[in-house]
Amino acid sequence: MDKINAEQKIAFSISPFSEIGAFKKFISSEILVLDLKNEENIDYIIGHYDLILSIHCKQFFPEKLVKNVRCINIHPGYNPINRGWYPQVFSIYHDLPVGATIHEIDNDLDHGPIIDREFIKKEAYDTSGILYDKILDKEIELFRKNADAILNDNYTTFLPENEGNLFLKKDFNDLCHIDLQEETTAGKFIDKLRALSHKDFKNAYFNDPETGKKVFISLQIEPSKD
Repeated sequence: MDKINAEQKIAFSISPFSEIGAFKKFISSEILVLDLKNEENIDYIIGHYDLILSIHCKQFFPEKLVKNVRCINIHPGYNPINRGWYPQVFSIYHDLPVGATIHEIDNDLDHGPIIDREFIKKEAYDTSGILYDKILDKEIELFRKNADAILNDNYTTFLPENEGNLFLKKDFNDLCHIDLQEETTAGKFIDKLRALSHKDFKNAYFNDPETGKKVFISLQIEPSKD
């Protein structure tokens, strides 16, 4: 945060759904745990801060907060094409463009006026994990480019062209189940496994016909070197 000047102070907070230990490895300052469903927490934020940067926050920002404090979201998707959960997953599965977006938060999910956004190149052999790392790099690049303007409130915005696509956690959960009786093409099946293969996460599964237990499946894929 080398863009912060002497008159500006920052604080770090996480939602109750994040593991604080993962953040203490990188942040030496105090880390608050604030629940955005708690009215007292909302009043505290409104009373103490004039800018909130949401970086992959796991809670929805309530209308009262958005109306009283300038809230900026760094989103790992290209709005409005990739709104909602796990943009890289649905980008691979539905063959949609993907990128990163910085936008003001309004009352809808990943929906507000856009400050900046850029596409990234998606390869035919990218898994969810590989594509996500590319998106994180683009998010950092975009934030560094726009940090001064955001911190000093002198940026311009533009509205999304349309409502785009909104994917929710339920859509992801449904996608994870592989129906062994489903008829599809090899290409679509590979795309589904690429979309659900994310490092060590156990996402895609089918149910063992005899025991009913989940059997997890992921894909290792790489292009030839020649």
